[in-house]
Amino acid sequence: MGESEAHQDDLHEKFLLEFTKIRKPLYAYIFSLLPNRDDAEDVFQRTSLILWRKIDQFVQEGSFFSWSCGVAFYEVRNFLRVTSGKRLQFRDEFIQQLADERGASLNNRDQRYPALQNCLQKLQKKDRELIDQVYSTSDSIQELAELKGKAVQSLYNRLNLLRGQLAECIQRQVTLLGESS
Repeated sequence: MGESEAHQDDLHEKFLLEFTKIRKPLYAYIFSLLPNRDDAEDVFQRTSLILWRKIDQFVQEGSFFSWSCGVAFYEVRNFLRVTSGKRLQFRDEFIQQLADERGASLNNRDQRYPALQNCLQKLQKKDRELIDQVYSTSDSIQELAELKGKAVQSLYNRLNLLRGQLAECIQRQVTLLGESS
């Protein structure tokens, strides 16, 4: 194997490691800019292919996620330009603002995700199970309420209470983490 081939293999291996870490947040970023799931999936696939083809252009010292979001942003804009006559479109400035805000939000995810896991462990077992059922199954709230023999509204009320508790817990932990840094 030549030196060039070994370098390409290293790049591809690094790409796969990095892409695996950012795949879900990258899709979330694209989906936040294109709220139609089919459109977001199409753009995600195109973005993934472009990232693979351009891996040698990635500067190793930079953030792979930021670089990927930059590529995705241009793919979203291209998609919107191509489909502009077919549906309602947002102005470029608005899309840029959304992209900037969503990118910053997803970068903060690194601090919030461990806090969420910690806060979830503080909940009662039945509350953790409810959260898990709501977010990891395709069942609707109504289906879950019927399954549990509860009123739909009482399930919504419980979920809202739990979401509030989790949000406060996460905020406290992230704030404490920021103060200790």
